[in-house]
Amino acid sequence: MKLFEVITEHCVGDDPEIMTTVQYVTASNNSLESVAKHFTEHCYQYEKELKGVKEVLVITQNILVPEETA
Repeated sequence: MKLFEVITEHCVGDDPEIMTTVQYVTASNNSLESVAKHFTEHCYQYEKELKGVKEVLVITQNILVPEETA
């Protein structure tokens, strides 16, 4: 599983201050292209600016832990 960092910017109302949002997301197909397309559409819809999308981490193993019994 890959983890992507997405950075967006936007202004709230008439306030000229630029708000930067950093999110860490995954995609079911592990595709940077899919994440970029999703957030391009999201930013267009919500009047935000997409500043960057990059792969930051690859999870290579998920260890299943048996549930403890009481």
